[in-house]
Amino acid sequence: MAENGITAAEAAEAMDVLVAQERELRYAARFGAAEALELGVAAAQLAGDYDEAYTVTITREEDGAVAFQWLGEGKGARNLAFAAGKRAAALASGHASPWAQLEAIAGGRPLDEVWARVPEVCPSCGAFPVRAGDEWVATIAVSGLHDGLDHEVIVRALEQVLGKTVPRFAVAVA
Repeated sequence: MAENGITAAEAAEAMDVLVAQERELRYAARFGAAEALELGVAAAQLAGDYDEAYTVTITREEDGAVAFQWLGEGKGARNLAFAAGKRAAALASGHASPWAQLEAIAGGRPLDEVWARVPEVCPSCGAFPVRAGDEWVATIAVSGLHDGLDHEVIVRALEQVLGKTVPRFAVAVA
């Protein structure tokens, strides 16, 4: 059993779920300013479903510019720093932000190294690649919730705007 309570087999299964989510939750042709606004608003409007506030940031990857940002009540610079760290983890792994954590658990490796650079690189749930076709064009990051709920907000918002449904983790991924 890993430090966070996820077994190697559960981590491998969660990686498969992430791959399926990333494959399905993508825009067919384009993701521009209008799509960033729609996705960001969809993620922000889910706030009433959660007991805690959170932030939503969508960063355009061609130039690193923030295309959308929303801060729930009481959230600020600390959450934005964690969102940026989750984005960095996603970009480093080429997948959604918990990938490195899950990969280490699945491989039976200690998590110390994976977590060594938090908050600059934060391999927990909360950043997800936004793709137009096969191109990673933006990253959506959510920060402020716990127990993988940041990831849930992102998946729910993408499902809503894209009209799709994807598999979910069988275990809680932090």
